[in-house]
Amino acid sequence: MLEACLLPSIIFINMLLLEEILKIKKLMNLNESKMNKDNLFYEFDYSQFKDVPPPSDDSEKTKEELKYLKSINLDKLFVQEKDDMLGTFMEFLDDNKIDYNKKFLKKVYDDMYYVVLDLKSFYKRPRPFRLDPTLTDSMLDSMEGFAYPSGHSTTSNLLCMILSYLYPKYKKDFSKLCNDITYSRQMAKAHYPSDIDFGKKLATSMFEYLKGNDLIP
Repeated sequence: MLEACLLPSIIFINMLLLEEILKIKKLMNLNESKMNKDNLFYEFDYSQFKDVPPPSDDSEKTKEELKYLKSINLDKLFVQEKDDMLGTFMEFLDDNKIDYNKKFLKKVYDDMYYVVLDLKSFYKRPRPFRLDPTLTDSMLDSMEGFAYPSGHSTTSNLLCMILSYLYPKYKKDFSKLCNDITYSRQMAKAHYPSDIDFGKKLATSMFEYLKGNDLIP
C-alpha cells in the first residue's frame, strides 16, 4: 500500500531529474558549439562584460526594479507573441516583401546565444520571480535559467541594428519591434530593466564586431 502511494511521487521526481539532465546536455552542446570556428562570434572578445555585475539581490536598485515590474499590467497574448524574437522580425520582413538573407539571420540568432548563456552562467542572477514569488502570472519555457543579461534584449537589439544597417528605410519599424520585445520581457516579469540595458550594450558591441570584421553580408 505504501509503495503504491509513493510511486507517483517517485515517477514525478524521476521526470524532474530527466528534465534537468536534458537541460544540462543542451547547455553542454551549446558550449561545445561555441568552440567551433564556424561560430560568427568565435573571436569576439566579451571579457569586458564580465566586469559589469548586476545590482545585488538585496540592493535598493533591485528593490526599485521589482517595484517597477509589479506596476506593469500583464497582457499574456502580447508576451507570447513577442517571445519568438527571430520570428517577429522575419514576419515583418516577409510582410513587407523585403529580400533578406534568412540563413544569415538564423546563424546570428544561433551563434550569439552562446555568448549570452556564458554570461548568464557567469553572473547567475535570479529571475525577478525567483526573488518575489508573487511575480508568476506568466511562465514561458524561455524564462528558465538566469536573468543577466537578457537574451531577448541582446537578440532583438542585435537584429534591429543589423537590419537597420541593411535596410535603413525601416529603422523605426525595427526599433519598435525591438522595444516591444524587450518590454514584453518586463511585462512577463522575466527581466529587470538592468538586464535589458546590459543586453543592449552587449548587442551594440556584437554588432560593431560583425560590422568591423565584414561579417554582415
